[in-house]
Amino acid sequence: MSSSPPAVEAVIAAQALKPVTQGVPTVAATGTSPSFADHEARVSPDAEHRDTHIPVTATGLGSIRGRRFMLIACRGGRLTSVLPVETLCLLRRWYEARRTSHHHVITAGPLCLLCPLCPLCLLCPLCRNASADRRGLTPYPYIRPRPAERHIVMGLRHRLPATTLGRIRLAMVTLSCLFLVYQLVDIGGAGWSNAWQTVTGATIVLIATMLVTTSVRGRPPRWEPLVTPPLVLVSGIAMVPSFDLITLASGIAAVQSFYGSTRSWTIRTIGCVIAIPTAVAISPYSADRMTAWNSWAVLADMPQMLLVAVVLRGIYVAIRSQERAGARAMILARTGSLLLSAPDVETVHQIGNQAAGEILALNPGFAMIILRRQPGADGLTVALVTGLPEDVVGRVVPDALPAGPGPLFADVAPQFQHWRIDDLAVDSRLLVGGVKPVPDHVFDVLRSLCNQVLLGETGRRSHADLDHRANHDHLTGLPVRALFTQHLFKAVETRPPGTVALLNIDLDDFKKVNDTYGHSAGDELLVEVAFRLREAAGPAGVASRFGGDEFALLLTSLNDPTEAETIAKALCDRLVQPLRLADVTVRVGASIGVAVTEYAVTATELTRRADIAMYSAKARGKNRVRLFTPGEHGNVARHRMLEDQLPHAIDRDEIIVRYQPYRDLDTGACTGVEALAEWAHPVLGTIGWQELSDVAERTGDLAGVSGYVLRKVCAELAELPAGDGLRIGINVAAHSLLPGFADGMLAAVAAGGLSLDRVTLEIVEAEQIDDPAAHEQLRVLAGHGVWIALDDFGTGYVSFASLRSFPIHQLKIDSSFLTGSEDALDLVLSMGEVLDTHTVVQGVTEAEYLARLRRTTASAAQGDLLASPMTAGELAAWLVALPPLPGPALRHA
Repeated sequence: MSSSPPAVEAVIAAQALKPVTQGVPTVAATGTSPSFADHEARVSPDAEHRDTHIPVTATGLGSIRGRRFMLIACRGGRLTSVLPVETLCLLRRWYEARRTSHHHVITAGPLCLLCPLCPLCLLCPLCRNASADRRGLTPYPYIRPRPAERHIVMGLRHRLPATTLGRIRLAMVTLSCLFLVYQLVDIGGAGWSNAWQTVTGATIVLIATMLVTTSVRGRPPRWEPLVTPPLVLVSGIAMVPSFDLITLASGIAAVQSFYGSTRSWTIRTIGCVIAIPTAVAISPYSADRMTAWNSWAVLADMPQMLLVAVVLRGIYVAIRSQERAGARAMILARTGSLLLSAPDVETVHQIGNQAAGEILALNPGFAMIILRRQPGADGLTVALVTGLPEDVVGRVVPDALPAGPGPLFADVAPQFQHWRIDDLAVDSRLLVGGVKPVPDHVFDVLRSLCNQVLLGETGRRSHADLDHRANHDHLTGLPVRALFTQHLFKAVETRPPGTVALLNIDLDDFKKVNDTYGHSAGDELLVEVAFRLREAAGPAGVASRFGGDEFALLLTSLNDPTEAETIAKALCDRLVQPLRLADVTVRVGASIGVAVTEYAVTATELTRRADIAMYSAKARGKNRVRLFTPGEHGNVARHRMLEDQLPHAIDRDEIIVRYQPYRDLDTGACTGVEALAEWAHPVLGTIGWQELSDVAERTGDLAGVSGYVLRKVCAELAELPAGDGLRIGINVAAHSLLPGFADGMLAAVAAGGLSLDRVTLEIVEAEQIDDPAAHEQLRVLAGHGVWIALDDFGTGYVSFASLRSFPIHQLKIDSSFLTGSEDALDLVLSMGEVLDTHTVVQGVTEAEYLARLRRTTASAAQGDLLASPMTAGELAAWLVALPPLPGPALRHA
């Protein structure tokens, strides 16, 4: 071969593939070395690899025996392959380039994919990595085949055996069958009858069929070692050259070396070796002394055939051992992964038993037994078996196992005479038996599997124990609220309406037992109550302890909605019975609220209804059962809704403040305004300050609500003109007058920019106002210029002596006195004169009431007749306009 001095590049470009013969001159041999000029074709399927180069160069067009060839080389001058130019021209059909907006893609064709020894290995998507590794090159995974062709090729590849041994077997069978087909045309000669040639051909076909059947089944028939030598003998008689007979026998022996046991292989190999000289001796060509059976040409090949059979058998044994070891390791790895996700111990046992079966299937002739020590059993109990009948499970064997425990299982496995024993744990043992001595690799893998199963059992039991502790009360063993809620939601969603009931139970006088007899007695009481709840729940119900003395009971199999109330009453009677504790007998009761599912009632609503019914039962007295009814418990439901949603009212800015002025009866001037806080509930509408404060007191949010209202008033009215002593009244519940209240209020007013001498603290006349701590807070505020006003005066119980014990600057008379006798109104107003306070009469809604007040000593009047509650902006405009008082004239005009 020769090449031209100038390099001729075979350019495989992504833009357009052109035949490499275009513009390539024919050159003669010069004896010079080819020069390699690199051409770097930029081929990339994405922007990330846009600058990646495929170092493929084509240099030197030469000829061998008149045929032109192209040298294909890699970067650096290393030779890759030599291709005929005609083949290179065909590459144009196998590769195509597709231009996109930014890059090109080379797409490989089907021939490149199917070629097992592709010379352009750098461009082959399937074999490029292995080929490139052999040549020390870098693979390029971004060159990809056409999708349709890849699907076809991958389908063919999936039909091939997955293991190395399977592929070797397939290749050996294929070559042997091809040779047998070839031998069909070379049977017999002169002197052979057609019948004998037919018999010989049928024998060869039978041999090929037997080889194919063995390959498909994965194992030869049992009679195959005895039949194969006679078949070789019959077919070999008609073969003219003795070399063909030796090749036939060697091929069959080689193929069958990869199947069957060692005994069958030995019989087959020896039979085939003996069949060779026998066939030569019987053949008529041997009689013509063309080939003698004892000639060196025949006898010299027999040791070679034996050596080939032995070597191939050794290869088979090595490959089989390696694949079995890999399969065992894969089984252990897969089993470990499955055990990690097993939900319970029973699943762990199933996974372990299945894995043991797979391992023993790889190594037939063995069995595994796991012995466990069960509570109360005198000895070890068979817990798990693989390879033996299942009725062995549960059999008890002595602790001191003999060296050979075969007699213990002779009735079910008499063939297992060889046993190995290992202690897995303190209370577990592993027994592996076999028809032959148990090899180390089998015993070790089964022991590893058992250790995995033991670890899986420990993990599942630990997880189950932690799960039980997390979802069950440690004292009573009852489910906690979270687990109970899951059962409740499931029952409500799956059961028909009217068949599920929820009982909310609160013990009466439990605190008394705890305080009188100690916490140990209280714990005993809770345990006994839990026992009685389980009895009432039955097999279909679920009892739960929410915490403290709160319990719940879920009934899921009601025949009638009224059955729930019957069960609740029976439970209430059961709980009220005396309870015998360790040191004392106590007696408690229970308030039980019952709610039954209805159409469109969710689990959350059912819980709320049962809670409302329980509070209703407790409010009516102890040891009662109340069934929730919308008509009877509507107000309670409303209160519970307000209590649940109040903490979010401030965040949603649902609490608003309106201002209602009060006017001086002498001059008509506005002397002050009262800040009225309201809750604009999105569902229930406007909630007044009195109900709002009551709800806040029950939920413990009173201080937060009062502080929010105070800050909002300061922010809205800080810039309001003072006028003639205009004061701003802020309502505060007497429950809020706790230590630290005065300091907090002073700080809030100062931060809001409101002058303290304009603030009036309006307190509803209540029992808590007599608290000395409340008096101290009022004195601190009064010392800083804050007025103290008693709201709704005359409706409470505060005595005259109590009114003398703390500073009071204003009395706001309740509106009920406007509809009563004039003497009662005059009496209340006289208290203001005695205390020397400013008096304001509330609820003036009629002109008649205003005319009546003008005849009294009242200082000011407040009501819708004079001014309705308004926003801060409306108040500022109203103060500017300040309409006159209704009526003919002022009191002191």
